[in-house]
Amino acid sequence: MSEMLVRLQRWDEKWIWKLVSGRTERLNRFMKLMSSLGDGYLYVLAALAVYGLTGLSVEWMLFTVIAFSVELISYKLIKSGTTRPRPFQKNADIVNLVIPPDQYSFPSGHTAAATVAAVAFGMMFPVAIPFLAGFVVLVAVSRVYLGVHYPTDVLVGFALGLFSCGVASLITGFPA
Repeated sequence: MSEMLVRLQRWDEKWIWKLVSGRTERLNRFMKLMSSLGDGYLYVLAALAVYGLTGLSVEWMLFTVIAFSVELISYKLIKSGTTRPRPFQKNADIVNLVIPPDQYSFPSGHTAAATVAAVAFGMMFPVAIPFLAGFVVLVAVSRVYLGVHYPTDVLVGFALGLFSCGVASLITGFPA
């Protein structure tokens, strides 16, 4: 098992270096913006605004609240159980361009929350699915680019977001 973890760590380091070594001022600004759009509280405001403006179903709102709740609880449990140092903490050559919300790297809460939001909004607005998928990818890439996550952190964050939506769907029966 440890050999697999060593290989994953090498893969992570290879890909984070590819992103970090390509930094430019313009990309730095863009990636900081994408990362900040991944902050969880913005999704709550967006969901409330969409619900209020469009009169979307109570079932959709319940699904969304449960999915975000499952994501947040799972994220906290996994993060406290793994305590993986962030890339900039492990390697002084990697400079973090943003201050992370907590100490540990695994999994990416920004990516998990972006995934939940994309699934929730995509169910109600299918025409927006390509945009929402691109948004999730940009949030995930921004977290690696900014030096606060490894690629596997964002991949597991994506999986956690999908898992959270699956649990919410089982609980609510939405979408039917």
